[in-house]
Amino acid sequence: MIARRASSRVPRVWQWWTGGKDTSWALRLLQADPDRDVRGLVTQVDQTSGREVIHGIRRELLEQQAAAVGLPLHAIEIDSRGPSRDYEAALGVGLSALRREGAEYVAFGELSSGAYYDRRSSQLSRAGLTAEFPLWGRDARKHVEELLESEVSAWVCAVNTLILGADRAGQRFDAEFVAALPSHTCPGGGYGEFHTFVEWAPGWSKRVAVRPVQLIEQYGFAYVDLEPALPETTGATVRAPPSLSAKSHPSLSARDIDPFQYYQRLRRVREYVDENLGEELKLATVARVAAMRPSSLGRFFRQRVGMPFAVWLTIRRVQRACQLLRQSNMPIERVGRIVGFGGERTFRRAFRLHVGCSASEFRKSHLQDEARRNYGDP
Repeated sequence: MIARRASSRVPRVWQWWTGGKDTSWALRLLQADPDRDVRGLVTQVDQTSGREVIHGIRRELLEQQAAAVGLPLHAIEIDSRGPSRDYEAALGVGLSALRREGAEYVAFGELSSGAYYDRRSSQLSRAGLTAEFPLWGRDARKHVEELLESEVSAWVCAVNTLILGADRAGQRFDAEFVAALPSHTCPGGGYGEFHTFVEWAPGWSKRVAVRPVQLIEQYGFAYVDLEPALPETTGATVRAPPSLSAKSHPSLSARDIDPFQYYQRLRRVREYVDENLGEELKLATVARVAAMRPSSLGRFFRQRVGMPFAVWLTIRRVQRACQLLRQSNMPIERVGRIVGFGGERTFRRAFRLHVGCSASEFRKSHLQDEARRNYGDP
């Protein structure tokens, strides 16, 4: 058995890198596996802002993390606001280049999302690579407990404000943060409730010290800008209001301008949608408000807002539904009709997709949180 292992070639693996806790832990497991040869990290960065696409982390911080784990960083540059076909093309080019460097597998830090599993597996297959999921099937709560017990040091760098308050961004990811999460959320942010940036994890050669300097809200998310810091400054927690300007940080320019304020056409679209949210809103109707052809508005909206109009409209309706669920006790099916969902099933499916829980669970959690604020824990 020993002779066969010595003579066989160990598969070459690259870790998909976001800078967060789960990818860091997946890397740790891979590096401890004698049947895996971990060659480097691969990440996606926006070609305009120079930031990791999902977490919004500066590229220089990702490079510092790579140095701390002793691996090279392969960055795939994409236009995060461009059409999806351009994104897929850029990703394919980057993965093919990775394949030419000798990669066979790319590992991801996902625990349970079947849709994520299928999408990544398909993308890698087209480039001649195989997707691997070292954390797949783990219980989220036990996984978080293991991270905290190992003293992983991390910041919450982004939150979904449909689910959590914007002030959660910029907090430490620790036992106190996890204990304060609403009951309907995943303790590890498995439904996209929040994302993290790791300063240190077991096996790292050094700490990547950062401090939060700016809080920005946009399109249902709140991001905190992290910048390199001396170790003694990293205990601070940002409490800046979302209205603070980001102009002192040029690398945030991709998120610095609100297109609905900057572009008059989009401002008219948003005002019209908000006034008629309960009606059937087709792109052709909205295009007349913007004084554009439907196809032109579709392209313009995707380029300026970063998502298709239909996706933005659904999110807008879910945001209004969250507001109604918090402020009233009207039946859930009526809430869905008021915000423009044609059927109860469609509403419930969209709500769970964008919030990570059912509407009834969201309302129950809000009432429980309100009771704790008013009366304290029993």
